[in-house]
Amino acid sequence: MIEYRRPRLDEAEAFAALHVQCWREAYVGFVPPELMSTFSTERRLPMWRAVTTHPERFVLAAYDEGKPVGFVISGSTDEKHIENQDGHLWAIYIASKYHRIGIGRELIAAAAADWFAKGGKSITLGVLAKNASARLFYEKLGARFVKTSTYDWDGYKLDDAIYVFEDLAFLTP
Repeated sequence: MIEYRRPRLDEAEAFAALHVQCWREAYVGFVPPELMSTFSTERRLPMWRAVTTHPERFVLAAYDEGKPVGFVISGSTDEKHIENQDGHLWAIYIASKYHRIGIGRELIAAAAADWFAKGGKSITLGVLAKNASARLFYEKLGARFVKTSTYDWDGYKLDDAIYVFEDLAFLTP
């Protein structure tokens, strides 16, 4: 049974490792191998230490028998992809073994509910433009494609598709 809760600081290393695992599973064929070779738990660890203690970030994790298998990070943003944007989905990743069992839908619904409860009106997200399965997932949940942009990932310029969830009440349980 999948359980959901905010990850603790002492779990930062496990989430850094999961983050890298998910990147390697999701981005084969989309991200240059030279960039993928730089992915490491050690490089993600500072981000996870910061995000698990950040009071204004919404962070929710999915666990299977105590083992982290997915997560979402959302909150405010200074990036403005659309007019009147107020929220952003910074990351959502689920280990490939746990795809298509509802974890992604639960995590996004929880992030939307949190942002809506804080008075938020919309949540944007960026996804690699070549990631057709992720794009279809967001579209099925009601996200609207806004535009294509360029994401600079450690000096590698990648096409990014920007989406927006404009009806947060629709997403909330």
